Amino acid sequence: MATRKQEKSSSAGMDATQLLKQDHDDVRKLFEEFEAADEDRKFELAAEICQALTVHAAIEEEIFYPQVREAIDAEDLMLEAEIEHDTVKQLIERIQEGEIDEIQLTAMVKVLKEYVNHHVNEEQRKMFPRAKRAELDLEALGQELLARKTELESELASAAGDESDESSDDEEEGGESGRSRGGMAAREKDEDDEE
Repeated sequence: MATRKQEKSSSAGMDATQLLKQDHDDVRKLFEEFEAADEDRKFELAAEICQALTVHAAIEEEIFYPQVREAIDAEDLMLEAEIEHDTVKQLIERIQEGEIDEIQLTAMVKVLKEYVNHHVNEEQRKMFPRAKRAELDLEALGQELLARKTELESELASAAGDESDESSDDEEEGGESGRSRGGMAAREKDEDDEE
């Protein structure tokens, strides 16, 4: 799998639809890897999938959708995409915050994959071609999307580092590692402790 640096350099110069399609392909690969993974790796991959989808949805909602909405006459298509995002976000929240075992995680990620595949298919078959025909500067839009994506990934990485520091402080005070938050955050911390 490509490193973050390789992904960013290969994303430079892509138009908006190419960048978003690359995100779609990347998360599809993560879903495939998840299906073949062992239990411990599944929790790690689920966290990666959730982060990738969170960043992707944010850049679409903040930048891409508003500009496409102005350029094409397809309010029904845009509303459907936003509702699909809301559904995916709810499932991501359940995955990240819930006390779940591997069987529940596998089921949730399977459903998440089905939602995402439907959404991707709609975007790539219906929205992207219309955006390409519209009078949008897709190159400039791609640069804007990439800049925001990079910013969001940095923020999430920084927040994850802060949470890790807080967990270490709790351990030093005799608290149980990450258990107060539950869900995947606790499991990830436990796995880090084992290494």
